[in-house]
Amino acid sequence: MKTAFITGAASGIGLATARKLASQGWRVGLYDINQKGIDELLVAPEFSSACGGYCDVTKSKSIHSALQHFAEHSGGRLHLLVNNAGVLTGGHFHEVAPKAHDLMIDINVKGLTQVAQLAFPLLKQTSGAVMVNLCSASSIHGVPLLGVYSATKFYVNGLTEALNLEWASHDIRVTCVKPPIVNTSMGSSIPERLTSVMKVELVAEDVADAILVAAEGKKVGYWLGWKANLWGSVDKLLPWFVRRRLTGWMTGC
Repeated sequence: MKTAFITGAASGIGLATARKLASQGWRVGLYDINQKGIDELLVAPEFSSACGGYCDVTKSKSIHSALQHFAEHSGGRLHLLVNNAGVLTGGHFHEVAPKAHDLMIDINVKGLTQVAQLAFPLLKQTSGAVMVNLCSASSIHGVPLLGVYSATKFYVNGLTEALNLEWASHDIRVTCVKPPIVNTSMGSSIPERLTSVMKVELVAEDVADAILVAAEGKKVGYWLGWKANLWGSVDKLLPWFVRRRLTGWMTGC
C-alpha cells in the first residue's frame, strides 16, 4: 500500500487530495494544526485506513512528532509528501499587519522548508519517493496586493527546482503545482480588485487532481489552468517593461 503524508489536511486542497488518494487505496496521513478537524475526519469511513493528528509546521518538534506518528502507521515508508500547509493575507503591503507578514513567512517558507528537511529520512528510505510542494501562479511575477504571499511562492519554486536536482541522487523526485486563485477559504480572502480580472475558476479538487498528476509525472512544475499556462509561458519571453505592464493589467494596478 502506498503512503502519503499531507500537511494542512483538515480542509481545502489538503483534504481534497487526501480524499482522492484514500479512494485509490493509499494509506493517508492527515496532519493539521486543526486537531478537531482531523479527529472528525479519521472516524469517517473514507479514511478507515488513514492516520493523522496535530502538526504545527512552524514548530520543528511538532513536525518531528507528526512524522514519527506517521512512520509508525506506514511501516517507515513515505511514498508521497504533499507540502501543502500555507496561509495568505492580501492587501496593500503597507497596510497589512506585520504579524500577518511574519505568519506567511513562518508557514509558507520556514514551515515548508522544515517539513521537507525533517521528512527527508523517510523519503530517502522509500523507493521512488516524491515530494509535491504547493506553489502558486503568483510565482510567475510579483503580484501587487499579494506581495509577501507572492514572494513566499517564489521561494517555494526556487527550493523545488534546487531539490529536484539535489535529491535526484537519493531517488526522490521533487516537483510543485502552481494554481491560480482557487475557490477555497484561502482563495476567498484574495482582494476583489484581483479577482475582477483573475477570475476564480478552479476548486480544491482540481488542484488535488494536479497533485496526483505531478506525483506521477516528470516535470519540475505544473501550471494549472490555461490562463496560468499562457501567462507563465509568455512571461518568460517578454522584456521586463512588458512583463510589468501585463501583470499590472491582470491585477488592475
